[in-house]
Amino acid sequence: MTRKQAKPMAGGSMKTKTLRLTKAHAAKVLEVVDAGLCSGLGQPTPGEMCVEAAVCFALGLPHGDDPKCVGAAVRAFKIGLNDAQWSSNEARAKGMREVAIAQLGSDKIPQKEFVKHVVLGTVQKIVPLALRAAAKLIPAHADKLEAAAVACDIVTTLTAARYAASDAASAASYAASYAASAASDAASDAAIARDGALSLAASIAVDALRKCRAQGVKWLGLCEATP
Repeated sequence: MTRKQAKPMAGGSMKTKTLRLTKAHAAKVLEVVDAGLCSGLGQPTPGEMCVEAAVCFALGLPHGDDPKCVGAAVRAFKIGLNDAQWSSNEARAKGMREVAIAQLGSDKIPQKEFVKHVVLGTVQKIVPLALRAAAKLIPAHADKLEAAAVACDIVTTLTAARYAASDAASAASYAASYAASAASDAASDAAIARDGALSLAASIAVDALRKCRAQGVKWLGLCEATP
């Protein structure tokens, strides 16, 4: 079932109702997420749906990926992250369990502010990791790549982030083809690294939601127990 083919559960409708979120709701969301998450909308069965469908399921809403308690920009980010190439459904669920809770009530936060924090966090934390990984593979370009990484480390505004990201892309282009061929020789290591980067992206989103004071942040303590 694709995301455009969501159907209501038996006896339900595609309309949602206003819901006062509680800690019990958050705990149920975490329970469903910990059962596993799949790429794509999935089916309304724990372990066989995406993160936003898991929220709908936990809140007793019709099967779908648009819980109204989640802001539009947050939802778009989460769907992209959910459908990324995690190494397994278990890794996907583990990496997204905190942000699944933090996003609750994000329909009440300024979406542009969330995007701003995510962009800054990505340039500050993820781009430097990629550049330094490339530098290890391609010593001849290590100095240029490290300089670009340092520039990304210290950005504090969106304008600076745009310039730093542009310079980073330029530096990385010198070694793109070499890096691609080298990565193909270490597929298992690449999968582990990819899970780490995706988990970091989820963490950046949690930080953004925290800064925007999303309601779900106050229930993050539920995630302290290992699934």
